[in-house]
Amino acid sequence: MRDPSRRVLPLWVKALLVALSVCTAWLVIQNTVLMFTVLSSHPPVTARLAMTFVKAAALVASRFWSSPAAIALAAAAWIALLLRARPTESPHEARHG
Repeated sequence: MRDPSRRVLPLWVKALLVALSVCTAWLVIQNTVLMFTVLSSHPPVTARLAMTFVKAAALVASRFWSSPAAIALAAAAWIALLLRARPTESPHEARHG
C-alpha cells in the first residue's frame, strides 16, 4: 500500500536529475584539474598528479565495471527502481472509503 504523502517523481524528472548530477560531477573534476594547472608553477608536477588521479579512477572503475556480474547487478537495480516507481493505480481514479 502506498503512502499518500509520498510523492513519486516522473521518469523524465529522474532522468534530468541524473543528467544534472553527471554534469555537476564533470564540472567538479574539470575545475579541480584546471585549478591544479593554474596554481602549479611546474607543469610536469601537475601532469604527474593528474595521471595519478586518472590511474586511481581507472583502477577503482575496473574493479566494479569490468565484471559482468557488476553490470548485471547495476541493470537489475535500475529495473527494480523503474518497477518500483511505476504507479499501481491510475492517478485519475479516486478511491472512496
